[in-house]
Amino acid sequence: MAKAWKIPYLNPDQNLKICLPKILRTRFSEMNSYEKGTIEGKFIEALHNMRVSSRRLQAVLKVFRAYFPPKKYKREYYRLRDLIRSLGEVRHIDVFKVQLEAYRNRLNEKDRKAIHMLIVRQNTLRTAKRKILVGYFKYLNKSGFKENFIRFISAN
Repeated sequence: MAKAWKIPYLNPDQNLKICLPKILRTRFSEMNSYEKGTIEGKFIEALHNMRVSSRRLQAVLKVFRAYFPPKKYKREYYRLRDLIRSLGEVRHIDVFKVQLEAYRNRLNEKDRKAIHMLIVRQNTLRTAKRKILVGYFKYLNKSGFKENFIRFISAN
């Protein structure tokens, strides 16, 4: 699991108006640092790390929900939530495949064939879910999600 980034210049004695944007900017940058690797799809760790860091960001938003204007909060929160769900759909398949492969390796050759077919099916399903995820990234980038989110956390 990705270790959470240290939040630079965070002083817990400072006002929330100063601390919260620092926390949110750091968590948002942390999440986005895994985007390229997640889109490329070569290493499942990038997707896992992006999902973990996006959930950290979501947790901060939930805790400080009352700090934000409700309408703006909902828009940004739901976009983040949808991204987390898309990441989760691919991640769940990755975890299941690892478990299937470990199980298959413990079986005799005859029984391995059936499990291998399940793994092939999961690969097909993962490809379809990744396509949806990459499409969602394209949508977010086209709609200015990053810029809007930075403005959202900086405006308060």
